[in-house]
Amino acid sequence: MSESNKTHTLAPLSLALLVAIFLCPAYAFSQSKKELEDKRKKLMRDIEVTNNLLKKTTKTKEATYDRYIALQKQIERREKLITNIEAEIVFAERGITRNAAVLESLNRDIEKMQDEYGRMVRSAFRQRVLSNPLLYILSADNLNQAFRRWLFMRKYDSFRKKQADAIADTREMLSKKVSSLEDTRREKETLLLSLRSQKTILTTELSDKDNLLKSLSQDESRLKTDLEKKQAAHEALNKAIERIIQDEINRRTAESRNRPAATPSQPKSNTATTPSPNAAAPTAAPEVQDNLSRAFQQKRGQLPWPVEGGFVARTFGRQKHPTLKNIEITNNGIDIRTEENAAVRAVYDGFVAGVQYIPGHDYTVIIQHGNYYTVYSNLVETSVAKGDEVRGRQIIGRVSTNVVTGASELHFEVWNQKERMNPEGWIRK
Repeated sequence: MSESNKTHTLAPLSLALLVAIFLCPAYAFSQSKKELEDKRKKLMRDIEVTNNLLKKTTKTKEATYDRYIALQKQIERREKLITNIEAEIVFAERGITRNAAVLESLNRDIEKMQDEYGRMVRSAFRQRVLSNPLLYILSADNLNQAFRRWLFMRKYDSFRKKQADAIADTREMLSKKVSSLEDTRREKETLLLSLRSQKTILTTELSDKDNLLKSLSQDESRLKTDLEKKQAAHEALNKAIERIIQDEINRRTAESRNRPAATPSQPKSNTATTPSPNAAAPTAAPEVQDNLSRAFQQKRGQLPWPVEGGFVARTFGRQKHPTLKNIEITNNGIDIRTEENAAVRAVYDGFVAGVQYIPGHDYTVIIQHGNYYTVYSNLVETSVAKGDEVRGRQIIGRVSTNVVTGASELHFEVWNQKERMNPEGWIRK
């Protein structure tokens, strides 16, 4: 009987191994599934934002280019969403296959445990162990044998209970897996419906994009004229930024040369004073400026967006014009399409190095972060002045809106002294 006991205990052990084997990949699967779900939700939110911005963009001839840019970004997001949903469907199908395999194994385990349990009970009855346990103990030849039979009965009852519990637990696990399988199948059906819907919308958007492109190709002369005006405005902005940064570098160099060396009776100051709005330039001590540089550099890739919502309509660097053939444009920063009158916030602590009105870009605010500078252009109004100390996420102005096209865009740049940096490498994705 003891050998039989060892044999029967293999079933719960094999069940535990089976569960461990299937739970490990299931855990990894759920992690990837969660990431895909989060990505889908974010893409859906981004698409909703772009939809709202597209609705606010007028459908005039002058606004065709702005609508084309916004629609192009919307199509990119829609295609990413479709790819993401397709990946989710693949994961759902794998989940269905995995759950079906687990169900099959659990059913086999239940059948095996029930069969072993039945054989054990039948064997016990044949030996009259269960028919009259007390008589089985009292019929022993001596006291020692009676004691061994009593111990055997205790172990037998304990094992039988464990076996019955194992069967019950396996049935409960089976029930949960059946429910999980049904949930996964329903989820797959929902994803398939969403996929079909997104593909239909994408087809419509691609058609709209083609129509806008045809309209733009028929109006190249006006687009080239507009591009020349924008390039002139960009050049004026670039010169203003370079002049303000150069003036600040010259001022800091002169101050460093004229600053007396620190003595024990005259220690260096490690704190910055808040300049007045009418100050000629930031007055932070060199130590504070250096600390700002290091702190700002450490935040690379983690800085908040200068506006709460929106999308990058134009990226950094030299690139082909979206509609005009054989024409390249250079962008020293990024253009963020956002909500009308959206609040513009400083991305990090610093000092206002300059505020200037530039035709074609409205107000521009330049904030110094030690050796780094951030530029916020196309503001309808500002709430800071040259010399002000600002904190990260502090509102410094509001985005202006093109009265003709209805588009609201913030031009944002990052500089390391005289070197232009790609802002997308600095702000959070």
